[in-house]
Amino acid sequence: MHTARCPRRSHDDTRYIAARRAKAQGIANIETKVCSADNLPFDDSTFDSVSVRFGYMFFPDMAKATAEFARVLKPGGRLCSSVWVKPEENPWTTIAMQAIATEVELAPPDPDGPTMFRCAAPGLVGDLYEAAGLRDVADWEVGVELVTESPAQYWEMISEHVSLAVAALQRVDAPTQDRIRAHAVAAVSAFEQGGEVRVPGVARCIVGTK
Repeated sequence: MHTARCPRRSHDDTRYIAARRAKAQGIANIETKVCSADNLPFDDSTFDSVSVRFGYMFFPDMAKATAEFARVLKPGGRLCSSVWVKPEENPWTTIAMQAIATEVELAPPDPDGPTMFRCAAPGLVGDLYEAAGLRDVADWEVGVELVTESPAQYWEMISEHVSLAVAALQRVDAPTQDRIRAHAVAAVSAFEQGGEVRVPGVARCIVGTK
C-alpha cells in the first residue's frame, strides 16, 4: 500500500518542486525542463529511463508522446508510468465529485479527451508501449491512500488541486460551494480513523523496455 499525505496549503509552482526538493536533499546533478511530452527537446537515446507519474491521461496525443519517450530512451532503457483505474475504485476523488453533482450538472467526460480516468482500461497504455516498439511490457495494480489530517483538509486539497473539482466549483456561487463542501466533508468523515482521514484508491503501473 502506498500512501500520499496531503501537506498544508502551498502555492508552490509545480514546475519548481522537483528542483527545490533535490536542493533540499543536497542533490546537485539534476536539471529540470518544462516541455511538451509529444515534442521532447532531447536527442535520440539520451536517457536510461523515463517515468510518467499520473500524466498519461492528460496528453493530447498519447501515441505520439509514447513514441517520443521511446525515441529518447537508450537501448535497454525502461519506460514506467502510473495511471488511475476506474472511478469506483478511487473514492478519494469520487466522494468530492458526487458532492459537486448534488448542485452542479456535470457533463459526461469525453472518452477521447484528457480526463483523470482516460487510461483506466486494462491494457490501454501497454498497447501504446508496444505500438512504439517497447518490449517486455507488464502492468500491475497498486493500492494507494490519500491521507489528510481532517475531513476539512481533505476538501481543501481536492477543491484546490483536482482539476475536475476546481473547474466545477468555479461555475457556482459561494453559498453553493459551502453546501457542496458540507456534503463532501460529511461523506469523507466515514474514512476518519485515529485522528486522520485515510481514503483508499487504486492505481496501475505500466513498464516496458526499449
